[in-house]
Amino acid sequence: MTATDEVTAALHLLNSPRYVGRSAGPPDSLPSLLAVHAQAAVDLSGADQTAWNGHVVEAGEGILGLAHWDGTLHLDRECILDPLRSLYAEPALSRSEEDLVRCREALVTVLHEQSHFLGPAGATQEAARVAFRLPGARALEEGVAEAWAHDQLDDYLQRLGIDKVAPGIAEVRSTPSYQAFVPAVRLLATDLDRRAGLPRGTTLSALNRQTAEGQWPLIVDSAYRSSRLPDLVPPDREPAVRLRLETTLRDSFNSLARYEADPRDLAATKSLATGHHAIQRLTEEIATAEAIFDRPHPPSIPGPMSESFPLRKAFSGLPAPTTSPPPSPSHSLTRAAVGRPARHPHSANAEHLRR
Repeated sequence: MTATDEVTAALHLLNSPRYVGRSAGPPDSLPSLLAVHAQAAVDLSGADQTAWNGHVVEAGEGILGLAHWDGTLHLDRECILDPLRSLYAEPALSRSEEDLVRCREALVTVLHEQSHFLGPAGATQEAARVAFRLPGARALEEGVAEAWAHDQLDDYLQRLGIDKVAPGIAEVRSTPSYQAFVPAVRLLATDLDRRAGLPRGTTLSALNRQTAEGQWPLIVDSAYRSSRLPDLVPPDREPAVRLRLETTLRDSFNSLARYEADPRDLAATKSLATGHHAIQRLTEEIATAEAIFDRPHPPSIPGPMSESFPLRKAFSGLPAPTTSPPPSPSHSLTRAAVGRPARHPHSANAEHLRR
């Protein structure tokens, strides 16, 4: 049987309603690996649920991985499925460094896609899909999934027993994709950890357990509670203040998509600059709100205002969030970035897909 036939047969077996995986022990074949990889991601993340429907199909041309809204996982044959098949079809001791890198890159893509399916109890893909189309949502979710997948990959490999069938895979490295998103996401998550006095990585892990519906609200809640605002803002005005902070951050992250077509190192540089600018704007907005509501008689809040940006509701007494572009990135922020291609080509409909 050829490698192509083996992959086709493996997917057919996995997607069959009669398939029964191994009752115990690590995976020993491509179907058994694909059968347990999602639960391993759930266990690793601490998420309440996964939206994966148990099906894996070959991805279309130009796509390495895709977490479809119907719960189906799409994976590229050449870059993902073939390397994973080879884990169990070839002797472990014969793997070259190049083979190990290919396998590692395949598995970080799998973990990235499973990150998209994770969520809290009761979360739905319908609500996540609506939220994913709002400004700044795609940049945040893709950046979180990529950063978290790389941070947790070695633990993931160990849970799946990959280190036993591919000795040395923990010693090789792969380069993150989504350089237009990841640096800004890491900066913001780390800043929120600092504000809240949390261990580094706490916010990123918490974001990874949310769908697009809950990610921005979680960020705003963390920033809000880490300030003096809970002690100053009356309950009836809190929603408007939170919405203002969310709008400010979404504005900044919505601009990251324009860097996707840039070379990797340039995209990373611009992403870092945008991340710093977003944090600066957040800090300024919080400070302004604290000053406003620290007055004896805080200003009243008018009704919703009709504006081009659907989430923006300015309230009386505070200037509208600044819209100045981020500062030009300096060369000192540049990261050398080479390695595997992005998981998707830059396209007009990219904002509707999770890859």
